[in-house]
Amino acid sequence: MAYEKARAYAISHVGQIIPLDKETCEELVNYTLTLPDYEMETHLLDLLGPSDETFKLISKFMDLKRTEDELSKMQTEKQTSKAAAKRGSSEPIPKKSNAPAWSNSEPISSKAPKTRLLKNKIAVTTSQLADMKPSNKLTNSQAKKAKKKNLDSLADIEAAINDLEVENAKSSFHLDSDSRRVCDCMATRHPLFEVAPNCLNCGKIICSKEGLQPCSSCGRELLSETEKREIIKILRSEKDLMELKSAEPSNKAVQNQPSKLAPKKIKYGTTPGGNLWKAQDAALKQLEEDAKKQRELEAKEEKERAEVEEQEKELQHYQMSKNKNPELMKAQERLETLLHFQETGAERSKIIDNASDFEMPGVSSGSMWLSPVERALQLKKQQKQLRKSQSKEKARTGRTKKVVEMVIRDGKVKMVEKQVIDDEASVAEEDEINTLEQTINLDKLLHEAVLSKNTWDPKKDQEQWEKPVYIPQKVISESDLTPDSPARERVQQNKLDNAELVAAMYS
Repeated sequence: MAYEKARAYAISHVGQIIPLDKETCEELVNYTLTLPDYEMETHLLDLLGPSDETFKLISKFMDLKRTEDELSKMQTEKQTSKAAAKRGSSEPIPKKSNAPAWSNSEPISSKAPKTRLLKNKIAVTTSQLADMKPSNKLTNSQAKKAKKKNLDSLADIEAAINDLEVENAKSSFHLDSDSRRVCDCMATRHPLFEVAPNCLNCGKIICSKEGLQPCSSCGRELLSETEKREIIKILRSEKDLMELKSAEPSNKAVQNQPSKLAPKKIKYGTTPGGNLWKAQDAALKQLEEDAKKQRELEAKEEKERAEVEEQEKELQHYQMSKNKNPELMKAQERLETLLHFQETGAERSKIIDNASDFEMPGVSSGSMWLSPVERALQLKKQQKQLRKSQSKEKARTGRTKKVVEMVIRDGKVKMVEKQVIDDEASVAEEDEINTLEQTINLDKLLHEAVLSKNTWDPKKDQEQWEKPVYIPQKVISESDLTPDSPARERVQQNKLDNAELVAAMYS
């Protein structure tokens, strides 16, 4: 159907709402006309945004489309009635019989009377049965219906994919809350948005007007990025299937391919007088077993895939290290491990010595590897623990520091005993211990930073060593030996072997 008036009106007014050229507006309107009626309004509202001009355009556009639909329907009915009238006038008028109306004579039938034996099927040979195979082709009417259904489904899937991609593009540009569609009908005025019926954060019910956008109440996304990617993947696979079906509308095998979006149905039956609940439980158990087998099969495939990848890595590693020295490969692996440790700079081993906090002075000397600051920190902790134990012992024996308050009134003396807690001293001691711990941690970080910058320089390493020169003992004479030039000793002094030692070094 052309929809010339509706198309011209939409093309002229869409460019006034959003800044698009005429060709883009034509493509947009042509695609909108391919959608079903119940999706046109939502599609235009999503593209143009909620405004008075948009609502006016949508209402006028839908009115023009309905008017053209009614006109085309009326024209079709007129053409059908004319064709029926022509067909009726072309049929021959049956001739009147000259026999009187009261005549009992029956007209002679040209056809033979039907007998009971004619109802039986005629015998068919085996070769004829082989030729009578079920056809894999659909009739013309069935093919047209299937093609129309596939085109509608394809348009719906494309619209859903476009909505998801547009929403992903919008979410990447952090739009303000003013540009969002807000509706508080709680799906009472508009249909429920079945993709995400409610917000998982605040629980607000989402209607079809708000659609797939961040929640208007809390601002959270209704679907995660992973869920959006999965939905787009399923829709694209369904789109490929629909395109295949629309390309071959007369092929019954292609048209009967199952859809991934079709809901799975559980079918179960019972015998007359059987228990329906038992049959339902058996069907559900069978479904769980099938799902378990599917999960096991997927886990097995994943395991096999991981094994294949591991074998490929091992083969690649073997091909790389086939012509290399194994000791060199081992040294390179060790170097990579050490460099990784140096880059991360994490503290890989930590000794937790809780017993050192409870050591008393004079009982144990502590660790010999501690730095002066760490020794001071350990001493502070030990003194604190000692004072705590002494105060507990005094409190147990009743020799703690006490303050007595005496009140003399009306010839009576009232004494109130109060305990004094030295809070200031304990707080100062805690602050001092925390300061020492921070100093120790800072020293460790500085030491690690210095070690990370300390790299091996081969040139400096060669400069600090002198290449040894070995002179036989016969060449050295006493005249050559001076106090300024001490005699060079041999590398190894062996009393049993008087042979000369010759050392060869690689330059």
